[in-house]
Amino acid sequence: MQYTEQDRNILHDTWMSYKAKMRITQIEMAKRLGVSQLVFSDILRGKLPLEHHFVTQFCGFIDVDPALTLPSLRNKVGASMPNSVTVKNTYILDGDIKKVYYTGNQLVVEYEHNVSETAA
Repeated sequence: MQYTEQDRNILHDTWMSYKAKMRITQIEMAKRLGVSQLVFSDILRGKLPLEHHFVTQFCGFIDVDPALTLPSLRNKVGASMPNSVTVKNTYILDGDIKKVYYTGNQLVVEYEHNVSETAA
């Protein structure tokens, strides 16, 4: 499989978004992928070629479908992007949920967090 520069750009942008959202470092992701941080960076910056094994493993870790994400795969399988997709986010809160509501496109979760006094 020959990946394009557009595929690489999309993987890079997807990584940057995932990294910010999940607060994970390049070093942590590189360890998960079994490569050095330098190799990981070089692949996403285009200094090393994208290989199928890397793309499959990387997309699996960040939970995206490469056939829907990468243009060359979408074109190869003849798939088109859907008009909408269902996205699921899971949150763990340090407290008891008291109220959940939404306004427009914002979800608001009010919860009670117990604060214990610590000795100074």
